[in-house]
Amino acid sequence: MHDALVQRKFQRVPGSRFDTYRGYLPINPTPVPVEIIVPDYDFVQYPVVRIVDASVFDNRKLPHILGPDGIICYYGAGSAILDRYNPTGTILRCLVKAEEVVADALGGRLDSDFAAEFASYWGKSWMLYDLPRDFSGLGSVAYPILRADGVPTPVLTAKSSWATDRDPSSTASAEDALIVTIDKPLTLDPKSNWPPENLLQIKLWLRWIAPGLEGKLDEALVKSSQAGAILAIRATNGLFALRLEVPTHLKKPEFLKQRRSSLPKVMDKTAASIQVERIRADAADLEYVFSRNIGSRPNLGGKAILLIGCGTIGGFLAHQLAQSGAGTAGGRLVLADTDDLRTANLGRHLLGIPYLHRNKAEATATFIKTMLPGINVEAENSDGLAVATDRFHLVLDVTGEEALSIALNQRAIDLRPDAPAHIFGWLAGNGAIAQCILVDSDKEKACFKCLKPELAGQPRFRAIRPDANVEIRSIAACGDSEFTPFPVSRSVSAAAQVCELVLDWVSGTASPRFRSQTFDTKQAFQIADANPLALSTCPACKSPR
Repeated sequence: MHDALVQRKFQRVPGSRFDTYRGYLPINPTPVPVEIIVPDYDFVQYPVVRIVDASVFDNRKLPHILGPDGIICYYGAGSAILDRYNPTGTILRCLVKAEEVVADALGGRLDSDFAAEFASYWGKSWMLYDLPRDFSGLGSVAYPILRADGVPTPVLTAKSSWATDRDPSSTASAEDALIVTIDKPLTLDPKSNWPPENLLQIKLWLRWIAPGLEGKLDEALVKSSQAGAILAIRATNGLFALRLEVPTHLKKPEFLKQRRSSLPKVMDKTAASIQVERIRADAADLEYVFSRNIGSRPNLGGKAILLIGCGTIGGFLAHQLAQSGAGTAGGRLVLADTDDLRTANLGRHLLGIPYLHRNKAEATATFIKTMLPGINVEAENSDGLAVATDRFHLVLDVTGEEALSIALNQRAIDLRPDAPAHIFGWLAGNGAIAQCILVDSDKEKACFKCLKPELAGQPRFRAIRPDANVEIRSIAACGDSEFTPFPVSRSVSAAAQVCELVLDWVSGTASPRFRSQTFDTKQAFQIADANPLALSTCPACKSPR
């Protein structure tokens, strides 16, 4: 590697903490002086290529050159895998890529990238925003306590937000903010000074971005009831805000009240000395939070869902359903369970020590409300049979209690065609196989009982091998009932399998409706997913209403 860099006329920099070489990127008409620093020969971290002297650019700003150290972003994080077994080729590859980026940047061919990475240039201050889609107008920045460490979180809102609902007292000290929308991205002028540090520079930049945007800052100042102003700009590449403070000598009733409308002109006289804070903003509205990771698939918002069983599968499933939007957009997520959380559960349950000896449904609901925003989640100390299922779009049973599942299945059959969809999920053996089935108004398809028409008979799709040694334990000293040991990984996988079927159901693509996932082939067979038909011998399907 050393010889290869020397051949490119790079020289080693002695005394450096990491291997460092200095040389030039051969870019016409002016070679660019750079350093290449290798902090990691496993190449988990990319070698750092940084520009030593930016004066060769004639003060032109270049995209992909980050911070005052002039570090070249030649590969996006995780976009390239470098070869630790070929360090020479890897280093030269990185130099060539950095050279391409700088050459294209100097040629103006990457100026559009300023918009894509604008957040990197804007500022280090941050806040959340929870706004209705396309909202413009007066809003406010509140500082509710959302974090466990008690540090307030700035949140930009319109009238209401899940964040201020959690801490209603935060609205009393909220700051006024003017929110404007433009139909273009925010970016920067590569020929101007950046970043803008004061009111004069900010106004010049706003004027350059869009006609009339400069006046919106003046409007924010006039309409604010505080000794300052916040302007939030919703652009096509995100929301970015700025805050300015009225200078001390103008913090008088004369300007803050009687002559508020003249305050912008008065402040313009000393605009170069008035500092401006630049604030990045992360979306925190419920639609964004619960739809971002699902992509084009619909989430569970607006659906009324009953989950029966908040144990080893149900606890994780409840959290996954909530993360998928259950209990949002006017929907409901109701959890039902009769058991309390005990120490025996801790090894394979969502919940931990803070929830011991609390009803599992109530504790899981509390956990979800703490961890996720705006969830309408309720708890019932019930086995689910006492809950009127006609109030729901979907009923989930993950209790693993066959008698309860048979009863719930029969109720669903009896209520056809008006019954809500039901999904049953369970683990068999020592967590050797996870299975689930959807039962809905389609009488042609198998119900839960169709999978095992005779209670003492064999399942229609035999899952556990006849020679399997299924371990069942009982720890009498703990007053514990019999239980089937299996690791938490099986609980999470079973919950995920059911959640996948739920998301397919809400998308209208719940096929196959009977699904299996085998974890231990010594105990369980591999069973193909299918859409089994109802059996004429099924006592549930042929029973009179």
